[in-house]
Amino acid sequence: MGTIFTADSLGLPVSTTHILSSGVAGTMVANGSGLQMSTVRNLLMAWVLTLPVSIALSFTLFVILRHLI
Repeated sequence: MGTIFTADSLGLPVSTTHILSSGVAGTMVANGSGLQMSTVRNLLMAWVLTLPVSIALSFTLFVILRHLI
């Protein structure tokens, strides 16, 4: 919730991934089961890797399409 509120307050875009992962973490806490570290690790890795992978994919597609067109 804090991440979504901060992004909204600053006018930053919030993806459905952020909302879903915050919902998963919030549900785990609300159920009293606590946060499973493997789930938290997977969520953090998804957040961290999204931008570099998107940049690499965009660059690769740009290079391929530039040579084709």
